Amino acid sequence: MNKILIFILFASQIVFGQSKIQHEPERLFNKLDLGKSTAEFIKEHKIEKITFLRDTILSSSIEFDRNGNSVCEIGMENNAVRKSLRKYDKQNREIETKYFNSDNSFRYGYYYKYEDGFQIMFKLEDSLLFRKSGIIKPENIRIYSEYDEDGNLLLKNIYTHDDDMNYLLEIRFQNNRLYVQYRYEYLDNKKYVTKIQYDKNGTKVSENRHLDEEEIVSENKLYHYRDEDESIFRIDSLDKKKNLVKMEIFDNDNKLYRQETNNYNSKGQLTKVIEQNFTRDIKTEYIYNYDKQNRIERIDKTTNGIKEIFRYEYKTY
Repeated sequence: MNKILIFILFASQIVFGQSKIQHEPERLFNKLDLGKSTAEFIKEHKIEKITFLRDTILSSSIEFDRNGNSVCEIGMENNAVRKSLRKYDKQNREIETKYFNSDNSFRYGYYYKYEDGFQIMFKLEDSLLFRKSGIIKPENIRIYSEYDEDGNLLLKNIYTHDDDMNYLLEIRFQNNRLYVQYRYEYLDNKKYVTKIQYDKNGTKVSENRHLDEEEIVSENKLYHYRDEDESIFRIDSLDKKKNLVKMEIFDNDNKLYRQETNNYNSKGQLTKVIEQNFTRDIKTEYIYNYDKQNRIERIDKTTNGIKEIFRYEYKTY
């Protein structure tokens, strides 16, 4: 089954311990599908720094090394974590991340070691084991674990994928016990999920199978279903290139309450987005403008008649 790929350009900014707060100009930039990885895009355009502006005021900025890695991030609209710094080894792997308060004092950080394909994460000041993650190949098994301050395992998730990276099996442990398992099946353009729940003694207490997604090839649509009653909560409409052109979200009463429509140019670049929240009577429109190097240059935002302009400036080497 073909899947919708909503690209998060700077996925690497989702850090262990806490998600990086993305300011809206940066978040909208990250939503763009540039057709290649972040590092490839940054290296191809020889970008050293991107500055994100809300009207003329600095919102955030990101500096990159010559490998396209983010090395310094500034977020002026985040009063908690104002700056973060990252270091990488000769294999281009992240080895240290530091976060700083708005007064530039150190807030918290992590360092990373790599063993047998796993990234092991420690807290900077006390060297406490924090998280561990990695992929076992060629089995396509991904493992993610978290630990408490005494080094005891808090949770462990094991994900098994097929060669197309579709989920096949997901097993979750908590406090060293199995507590839930998900099995995935793909039949006739339909995706089914079986959820198996366990009690604190590891005894199975329930097993439910439901239709999760259904692709209607003739209509270029993908339906998403709730696991409780298999009612539709979202419909994605695609164009022939599998770009998302409309997303409709329904409430528990099957009434449409949110809708997003997307327009693209001949290059496949996003040019216009209209987001509507019918329950709150909010309509927001974004117009995307690109420079001659196909980099986003400006986004014009209008919400119920109120206008903002987000600008993007690039420093190259």
